[in-house]
Amino acid sequence: MEVARIRWVSPAPTSVDEELVVYDDRTALLVVRTSRDGSPAIGTWRANVGPADLAALEGQRREVDLRHPTNDDVVVAADRVAAEARENPLATATFHAGAVPGGGVALLAVGGGTGPAEFELDVDSVVVHLENDGTEVAWHQMDRLGTGFVSPEPEGLGGVGRPAEIGPGAYGVIALNGPPLEDASAVAVEVAGYLRDALPEDPSYERFRVRTAPVPYAS
Repeated sequence: MEVARIRWVSPAPTSVDEELVVYDDRTALLVVRTSRDGSPAIGTWRANVGPADLAALEGQRREVDLRHPTNDDVVVAADRVAAEARENPLATATFHAGAVPGGGVALLAVGGGTGPAEFELDVDSVVVHLENDGTEVAWHQMDRLGTGFVSPEPEGLGGVGRPAEIGPGAYGVIALNGPPLEDASAVAVEVAGYLRDALPEDPSYERFRVRTAPVPYAS
């Protein structure tokens, strides 16, 4: 049974959204929709909760506005449990950019944990960011996505028009139409959508946003 729920949030443009749910069997699940540390990973992670942290968290329902940070005992305990959870993926997807020599960009999603991550992309949300020597020089709003992720087999994995389910160790790719990369030394992709978390009771389907790490581009 759920005994505590702590949620870290911030408004746009960062739009951070992480939620820790603690249960009476001394387990906790961390749902990451937009991470606090900028990681391009979404999904659900799992942790064991020590007696002291359980005592500090029990009965708490808290939303932490990251514009006004606090370090009281409840938030410190929640941070400690969340940090442990990040070492134990349950059903996650990590996004990567791919740059194709001669032009072209791809968006990749890689599954992690012990079960499939389930999410759907906002078809109008994809933005490609171009960088030179670590400085952003341009960004391009991509055309509406027409197809979802494709596995190496190839097999349609969903993500557009229906949820994608990408299992542990599996990955899918979406080829993007443009932009030209002649003036870039690295490329990153930003995308948003909706994540179905792996909470056992009343799972939610809420918005996420990620930006991949930049990857070098060589013409």
